[in-house]
Amino acid sequence: MGRARMKRKKGLSIGLFAGSFNPAHSGHLHLASTAMRALDLDRVWWMPTPQNPLKPAQPPYEQRAATIAALGLPPRMEVSHFERDCGTRYTIDTLLALRRRYCAHRFVLLIGADNLAQIPRWRDWQAIFATVPVAVISRPGSAALKARLGRAARHFSQSRLPETAAATLPFASPPAWTFLTAPHNAESSSRIRAATSAL
Repeated sequence: MGRARMKRKKGLSIGLFAGSFNPAHSGHLHLASTAMRALDLDRVWWMPTPQNPLKPAQPPYEQRAATIAALGLPPRMEVSHFERDCGTRYTIDTLLALRRRYCAHRFVLLIGADNLAQIPRWRDWQAIFATVPVAVISRPGSAALKARLGRAARHFSQSRLPETAAATLPFASPPAWTFLTAPHNAESSSRIRAATSAL
């Protein structure tokens, strides 16, 4: 069965790019674009979290969501307010709710390498991998090495797809994940916040 026919049968392939986005910046757009291209996704949904349970209090949701829109998202990328509207707080709950509501679509969770390194701190992190495929995108610095050697990568080592097969990930049965490499964009939210506070 050809991939075009597979997409028609299975619905859209959608990358879920969640985060605090405090603020969103060109580095985030670089990650989303890398994933869309490598995974041959139909859509990428940017999903600002109302409040990351592992981070201190964030600026208002609307303010952070506006920084995503200000990037001028390219075609087939959009801001999704699903997590806010659904009232979920943890990634696993959001993923389960998405699968219930949009059962025809194929979701892939998009995370940076820094998040793969610390994902064992997330609630029900192993269930996340069992719920949707996961695409990990390389980040500058030591994050990529820590991610590759970290607990999650070791635990799911047998479920990793080679990067050359990344385009099949949206159609893989979880647990399934891949690590995407690309030229890095060094921009970061913390750098922007630091520069802003120094003004």
